[in-house]
Amino acid sequence: MRAQITWAQKTDEEIDIVLEKTITVFRFVAEKDIFERYYKSHLAKRLLFNRSTSDDAERGMLAKLKVECGYQFTQKLEGMFHDMKLSGDTMEAYKEHLAHTSVCLITFLTPYFN
Repeated sequence: MRAQITWAQKTDEEIDIVLEKTITVFRFVAEKDIFERYYKSHLAKRLLFNRSTSDDAERGMLAKLKVECGYQFTQKLEGMFHDMKLSGDTMEAYKEHLAHTSVCLITFLTPYFN
């Protein structure tokens, strides 16, 4: 039985070979808009659930798609990376703000009388 190699164990050259093979298959796809929807959906899940093993590999795939189909095809996909970075930066700033703020939140419970 052959042991399966994960993306994290692959070298940059091996990842690039896999991406090139993927683009080769992509060239034969007639409905590129359907591929885009599928890829966008799965990329969103990988980014949101932090399941992508390599941002460089993801960006490499986007670069290859951009060369193959043009900027319009990858614009929304690249925007997803931008949004994730913006979200991370905002969350870090918020955590830093909370660490330096000594505000105590108090909840007032008042009985309701008829």
